[in-house]
Amino acid sequence: MSLETKSNWNIPEKLKKEDLVKYLLSKRDIKNVEDFLNPSLENIPSCDKLFNAKKAAKKILKLVKAGKKIAIHGDYDSDGICATSLLWSFLYRDLAKHLDVKVDVVPYIPSRIDQGYGLTESSLNDVIALGADLLISVDCGVRDKVLINKYVEEKKLDFVITDHHQPPEDIATNLNYILVHQMYPGKEYPDREICGTTVAFLLVQAIKAEVGMDTEINENTKGLDLVALSTVTDMMPLVGVNRIFVTHGLKQLQKGTRLGFRMLALRAGIEPKDTDTYHLGYVIGPRINAAGRIGSPLEAVKLLVSTDEKQCQEIANDLNDVNFSRQKMTSDILENAKMNIVETDNLIFVLGNGWHEGIIGLVAGKLGEEFYKPVLVATNNEGVIKGSARSIKGFNITKALEKYEKYLERFGGHELAAGFTAKLETIEEFRTEITNYANETITEENLTRDVKIDLNLDADDVSYALINSMKALEPYGYGNPKPLIYLEDLIVVKKYIMGKEKSHMKLMVKGTGVELLNIVLFNCFDDTEKVNENDSIDVIGYPSVNVWNGNETIQFQAKEWRKHIS
Repeated sequence: MSLETKSNWNIPEKLKKEDLVKYLLSKRDIKNVEDFLNPSLENIPSCDKLFNAKKAAKKILKLVKAGKKIAIHGDYDSDGICATSLLWSFLYRDLAKHLDVKVDVVPYIPSRIDQGYGLTESSLNDVIALGADLLISVDCGVRDKVLINKYVEEKKLDFVITDHHQPPEDIATNLNYILVHQMYPGKEYPDREICGTTVAFLLVQAIKAEVGMDTEINENTKGLDLVALSTVTDMMPLVGVNRIFVTHGLKQLQKGTRLGFRMLALRAGIEPKDTDTYHLGYVIGPRINAAGRIGSPLEAVKLLVSTDEKQCQEIANDLNDVNFSRQKMTSDILENAKMNIVETDNLIFVLGNGWHEGIIGLVAGKLGEEFYKPVLVATNNEGVIKGSARSIKGFNITKALEKYEKYLERFGGHELAAGFTAKLETIEEFRTEITNYANETITEENLTRDVKIDLNLDADDVSYALINSMKALEPYGYGNPKPLIYLEDLIVVKKYIMGKEKSHMKLMVKGTGVELLNIVLFNCFDDTEKVNENDSIDVIGYPSVNVWNGNETIQFQAKEWRKHIS
C-alpha cells in the first residue's frame, strides 16, 4: 500500500500570525462561534418542534395505560440498535416506574440477510406473531407507507413511525398513521440532519412532558451516550445540535456508567475515560454494527440495556469475536475482489460467489477509497444477485442504476451509495453496459480526488501550542473534520522502517526551523524504497502527541506525501 499522493491538493496561502481557531471557524463558515466552542444542552431545540412527537407520545401512553403490547421495530445498524435500546429502556424501566405499571414492550430487529432493511411483510408478520398491538419504528419506515396502510387496514396493527431518512415527496398523502420526522414538509425541526436515535430521544422527551416527568436535559439525562454513539456512526455532521449531543454524550461514555459500553470498550482495549469520536466511529461502532452485519443485532441491544455484569461481559466478548470475523471476511473478500479488477475501466464491478451480503458494502467502500472510482460489489448466493455500490463526486450511482433498471429487480440509494438486486440471467450484460457507460461519461478530472487542506504551516509551527489550540474544535467527525495541515520542503535526515511487516515508516525531517520533526507514515509498504535520506518531500496530515514509556514527543502523522518540486 502507498501513501504517495494521486490527489489534487488544494493548498491555501501560508497562515499569517493570527487566531488559528478563529481562522478555521471562519473557513468552515461557523456563524455562532460562542455556541460552537461551548456547546450547551440548553440549546437543544424542544421536542415540541419535532413533527408529531406530542401526538405520538399521547398514542403510546394510551396503549401503555390500556395494557397493550408494544413492539419497537429497529434497524440492524448502530443507529437502529441504539434507538431501540434507548426507547425500550425508557418505556420498560423509567416510564413503568413513574406510572407504577408494567409496560409490555419488546425490542425487535429484522435479519439483514433473510428480511432486509426496513419494514417488510416478513418483519411485520413477526411483530404480529409477538402479539403486538402497536409497532413503534425507529430509524426506519418513512418510505413504507403502502405496506403500513395495508397492515393498518387488514391486520388492525397500530403504528407510530419514527425515522430520520429522506421522506418521499408524497409523504403527506394518505398518511393514515402517526409519523414522527424532522423533515416533514412545512414542519421541519430546526436541525434536520439528525440520526434516528436523536428522533427517539426527542420522542422520549415528549412522553416525559405528557406524564409530568422531568424534561430538563442535563449531564445525567439518560440516553445522551447512545445519541452520541449513533450520531458519529451514522455520520451526521458534528455541528449544531449534533455537536451538543456528542460533546455531552461523550462525557457520559467517559464516566463508564453504561455497563455494556464499558465492557465493550475494555474488551476493545479502550479505557472508557479516554473515549473520543475516533473510538466511536472506528472501534466501538464497528463492533455494534458487526452484530447487525453477520451476528444478532438483538444481542447488541441486550448489551446496551443490561445491568448484569456477567451478561455484558459475555456479549462484549462475543461481539469482539464477531467483529474479528467481520474483519477477516472483509479482508478475504477484498483480496479476492482485487484479483478481478480491470484497472483500465473507469468503474470497478466485481462479482463473487457466496460472499456475505453484510460485508460487500464494506468491501465496496474500501475499493472506492483505494482506487477512487465508482465501485459495484455483488454476490451470487444461490442464484440471487445482491450488490452494493459506492461512487465518486460527479457520478450519481443511483441514477446510473436507474438507467439500467431493466437488469435489476430492485435498487435504491443516493448519489454516492446504493444497493441493488440484479437478475442472474442478465448480470453480465448489466456489468458490460454500466461499465461502458462509466468509461464514456467519467473524465480524467472526475477520477482525480480533490483534497481540501485547512492550514499551510512551517514545520516549526508544529508544537504543543498548535495541538492544544486545535482541541477547541473537538469533537471531530463528519462535518467537522480534524484540520488537515500542509508542510512543504521537508528534508529527510533519517529514515526508520517499522512494524512486523516492515510497512510503516518514521522520518526525521528538517524544515524551516532548527528542531527536527518526526513524521510517521502507516501502511506504506510500497513507499519504503521511494523515500530516502536527503530527499525533499511535502506532506499533509495531522500533528499529535506520542506517548511512549512515559515520554511525550510531538509527531506528525502523514496522510499523503509527495516529492517536493522547487
